[in-house]
Amino acid sequence: MGTTELKLFKKPSKGLKIIGMSIPFVVIGIWMIHEWTYGTSEYVMGWICTLFFGLGIPIGIFQTFDRRPQIILNLYSIWDRTTNQNPILWEQIVSAYNLDISGQKFICLVTDSSFILKKSPNNIAAKIGKAVGAQSLNLSLSQIDIDENRFSDLINQLAKSKREDRKKIILTFENGKVKFSISKLYSVVFYILISIALLFFSLTTISAFMVIMFVTAGAALVLRWYSGSDVNSKLRKCCYIIVWLGFINMPFSLVTAKTYDYVTERVEVKLLKGISKYKEVNYIYPTRFDLVKTNSELNLFEEIVAKTFKYEATDFQYTLKARRLFKNNAD
Repeated sequence: MGTTELKLFKKPSKGLKIIGMSIPFVVIGIWMIHEWTYGTSEYVMGWICTLFFGLGIPIGIFQTFDRRPQIILNLYSIWDRTTNQNPILWEQIVSAYNLDISGQKFICLVTDSSFILKKSPNNIAAKIGKAVGAQSLNLSLSQIDIDENRFSDLINQLAKSKREDRKKIILTFENGKVKFSISKLYSVVFYILISIALLFFSLTTISAFMVIMFVTAGAALVLRWYSGSDVNSKLRKCCYIIVWLGFINMPFSLVTAKTYDYVTERVEVKLLKGISKYKEVNYIYPTRFDLVKTNSELNLFEEIVAKTFKYEATDFQYTLKARRLFKNNAD
């Protein structure tokens, strides 16, 4: 084998997407386990959701940190890990072309009769592949950060070149990866700000939360309608962004709501103790809320949450109302 090689690796974003898709459902599952009673169907579904989608997290971590080369090109051949085949000599490749199947990118290799598959596909798989325009040997690019057009051109060029010319072709190849730029940074910041705005909106009422979920579901249906199409319309791109923002908003909203309600309950307990302490000393209830907070020993964050409480009192009775997210106010 020659020392001149081009190695292509998995893009980490693929694993991060798997993790991002799994976390919302894991959070929902944990929330269902916490909210419903042991033995109920909701409790069981919570465990199923948590365990099933929880498997996506270690899979995503493996995908993110797997640094094994997926495709290797050298002066003599090309090898793809996913095909489980021997290296294909350049002299055995007649041509290569791109194929998009439901958004998954492939490079289809047309080989001559000298290349023998280690394991031939079954008849059903072969018929399906032929129906969609695939070959017996197809290189998957779904996990690789490379421009498929440049890559297919490279394969065709190497297959038609002499061995002494392939070294220069490989060394001068640029795969057309999208590099990080200031504009990309602006896009990331913009999406983060949108996510924060959606979070605040979804926490206003349960209706607002459900509106976001319905919009996300509608965008997902549009993407499903585009499934198998290679049309990159503005509507498709917009729906893709909406789906991701919706999925991200779901776990953050639930976690924020549960955290807020937990802190609210702690503050409520402290305020009730502060009211009782004041009454024990003064034999009447505090008529001002600042007197209640003074006797409740709240920390800085609890002080902020306490401002959302409504307190009304006379000397002999009082009303304390706490605002809880996704719940009715409690007396």
